[in-house]
Amino acid sequence: MKKLVWVSFFLTLLIAEDNSLFFSEYAEGSSYNKYLEIYNGTGASVTLTNYQIAQSTNGSGWQYYHIFPSGSSIADGDVWVITNDQADASLQAVADEVLSYPSVVHHNGDDARGLISISGTDTTWIDIIGDPNNDPGSGWDVAGTSAATANHTLIRKSTITGGNTNWSASAGNTADNSE
Repeated sequence: MKKLVWVSFFLTLLIAEDNSLFFSEYAEGSSYNKYLEIYNGTGASVTLTNYQIAQSTNGSGWQYYHIFPSGSSIADGDVWVITNDQADASLQAVADEVLSYPSVVHHNGDDARGLISISGTDTTWIDIIGDPNNDPGSGWDVAGTSAATANHTLIRKSTITGGNTNWSASAGNTADNSE
């Protein structure tokens, strides 16, 4: 029994640590003002070598994967911001990565994104925005706002400390039950 408890505790620690990197902001703004922000609340600096962002376009499933630049890391309590090279200069100025087309930040409100961790042949899903197998038209509803993933910025509540792979639960249907 003690071994089972320790194994469960150890696995919980591993999962909790992995889930402490998550999408803290998502923007699909006017024109090309789009970005993703990843927050690190792990308690330590995290090297992004084993992380990727999965991309789905128009409900076509996970097809493309963004690989972070070699040596990239996020300090504890800090964020990693990715935008595109056609975004407003003020947005590019605060970004850690500015990407040209096509990229993970050339999305519309109906393109899902997922944060994953890869260890050997094992892939762990950490956080998901949208449904990779469903094209909602212009965007997914969030917190009771219709098509909120289009032409809006989504900011995670400060009480959220990890990712969520259940998009419906994360999006919620009211301001109170959304993340």
